[in-house]
Amino acid sequence: MSVQEAAFKALAIQKRQSVKETRQKLELALRRLVNGNPRVVKKDTKISVASVAKEAGVDRVTLYRFHEPVLSEIRKINDTAPKAMLKESRSELVQSTVKLKEYRRLVEQSQEDVAALARINYRLDARISELEELILVRDCHLAELQKQVNERKSNSNVSALK
Repeated sequence: MSVQEAAFKALAIQKRQSVKETRQKLELALRRLVNGNPRVVKKDTKISVASVAKEAGVDRVTLYRFHEPVLSEIRKINDTAPKAMLKESRSELVQSTVKLKEYRRLVEQSQEDVAALARINYRLDARISELEELILVRDCHLAELQKQVNERKSNSNVSALK
């Protein structure tokens, strides 16, 4: 084996080892991002080629050139994430719709209660007015009777004086 062949063989081994180490870094970085435990990028960073590469400390181009399985995994995650979010949003929408129906029912019931109380209030106001008139009539009648009593007393006092 010549020196040149040995050098090529050593370079090939080095390249395979480097690719293997880089793949491990990328896979670990992807897992950290998926689990929400990144070390380099901010928490809740969108999982993308750039964020995975940055988290792994690898150039983005390297990921595109040599690590198709990691790219596929990122695409798979991004394809399922919107579906899960959509499912969650639909569930929240259904819950909101149920709450909205309940709130509408409560509003309608409250409006009916307010209308019933308004009718009762109107009748009570009318009864109060009626009773106030009766009190005025009674007061006038009492005043008239008091006047008659006073006149009789004064007439009897005048008669007693004569």
